[in-house]
Amino acid sequence: MNWRQHFFTTAFRNRVGTATLYAAIALFAVHLALTEMAPWFPSLQGWALLAHPIQAIYTPFSLLLIYEAYLLIYYLRKSTTIYIGKQYEIMTLILIRSIFKDLSQSDLASRSVAEWWQLDLMRDLGTVVVVFGLIYLFYRISGMYAPHSVEKDEEQLIGPKLQGFVRAKESLSVALLAVFVVLSVYSLVTWLGPVLGWSMAGTVDVNHIFFDTFYTFLIMSDVCILLFTLLYTDDFPVIIRNSSFVVSTILLKLSFTAQPGMAQILLISGIAFGVIMLWFSDAFDRLGRTKK
Repeated sequence: MNWRQHFFTTAFRNRVGTATLYAAIALFAVHLALTEMAPWFPSLQGWALLAHPIQAIYTPFSLLLIYEAYLLIYYLRKSTTIYIGKQYEIMTLILIRSIFKDLSQSDLASRSVAEWWQLDLMRDLGTVVVVFGLIYLFYRISGMYAPHSVEKDEEQLIGPKLQGFVRAKESLSVALLAVFVVLSVYSLVTWLGPVLGWSMAGTVDVNHIFFDTFYTFLIMSDVCILLFTLLYTDDFPVIIRNSSFVVSTILLKLSFTAQPGMAQILLISGIAFGVIMLWFSDAFDRLGRTKK
């Protein structure tokens, strides 16, 4: 086993998961402490994430999201479908993280029942329910909530050239891992900027840190997977499925910069498009197996 494969072993994944858990607990406590200390230190005042104790949940959730991004890269080597599913899971967790901000900032007392639908909180809550249901359908259609079952399906579709396809995805996963590390370090510096007194970090939308740029690289990754697919198979359902995943990821990326309301529509549309096209691809596969 070479050094690159070490980062994609089950043992390494488990160690990263355990370290992430302990770090999330520790930094949650630190964030709460900083929130309580903010009124006494001018350098901490004005930072939105220290305005309310509920927003301390941002820190452990952000670490969990970073771990999910690693899992996305980890499963890329094993299954394209699970890799796409992880993209959807990350968007759901980002939404849930946004709900904590909505809870601390929404002025519920001054809202009438007729105005509640305009609240970011209500839009995000509804979107989480819909997206979570779509993710369930995505994994249900793909076969099982496990990468080994999908690998068998992909092996049957791609045929004997699978090994070359897998090696290409392994190289892609190593490149994505390098991007992941660089972006993580940069995002950490940006995240700590306000605490260190760097004015440039105070203007950054916390939901855009790391993932807005990361999804740009995921779009490129999806395009590479599509090109790899064209090299190793001419099976129409597989090509259309992987092409659809590119479109789905682009819609997810656009949701980061869209206005409230439109962002939720783009998010739901992106995931729903992926689910529908996966269903059609699976239906084509069943059609090809039907004996006449």
